Amino acid sequence: MIQRTMMGRACRILLAAAVLSQGVVCREAVLEREQFDVVVAGCGVAGLSAAVAGAESGLRVAVIERAPREERGGQSRYTEAYLRMKSESEVTDDFETHIAENCSGYLDPELVMETNREVESRSASARALSLADPDFIQTFADQAGPTIAWLKQFGLKFDFLPTQFLTKSQPRLLPVGGGEALVEALAARAEQTGVKFFYETTAVKLDLGEGGSVTGLIVCNRSNGRLTLAGKVVLACGGFEGNSEMLARYMGPQSVNLRPICRGAYFN
Repeated sequence: MIQRTMMGRACRILLAAAVLSQGVVCREAVLEREQFDVVVAGCGVAGLSAAVAGAESGLRVAVIERAPREERGGQSRYTEAYLRMKSESEVTDDFETHIAENCSGYLDPELVMETNREVESRSASARALSLADPDFIQTFADQAGPTIAWLKQFGLKFDFLPTQFLTKSQPRLLPVGGGEALVEALAARAEQTGVKFFYETTAVKLDLGEGGSVTGLIVCNRSNGRLTLAGKVVLACGGFEGNSEMLARYMGPQSVNLRPICRGAYFN
């Protein structure tokens, strides 16, 4: 019951965060249905990585993106993408300690009972959250080097450059061109492998089958109205920094005065 409730809340928040700020109005009736193996909501580095991995495995993949093509990538597009690595194959000595000390944030009260359990016995949804899960941290550290090698296949170059942080002066590894280079390289590979992109498109709700199983995603865009993209669903659509109604609801009425620090967040 706890797992179902948490997953339901997470899905509602993530999908609500994908509503277009431009106010797209869709017809209520779902007039079209298109079949895919995987439907990815979000066109940042996480969503594009999932799309490319699926397409390279022979799957038919769709990516929906709230932004127009020239601004695709969300906040990923505007990050410098500094990496805590001492070489292209090795993380820094403080990598795991740093993640353990900094990755955990606010805990939903519904998770308190879950976090009292041993890591191995927590539900899948609880283990997917940004808690200091030893298995997650170890996997993250182990896969950092292979991930850099994977990205270099798409023409990305990496270099050590000084950081812009006042508290840290040592160089960090980063992709030449920053987040925009990451987004464009991954998107180009996705297009090359046949991924279909739906720009200026918003997720409306999950399409559910018998027993509540997820069978696809109902989306809305300016040209086609509302349609169903059937397939397994990957939610990689970020937060809700650009949604004033959700900011007020979940963070208090004064949060409507906050403004995202990068342009990509306005599409969240």
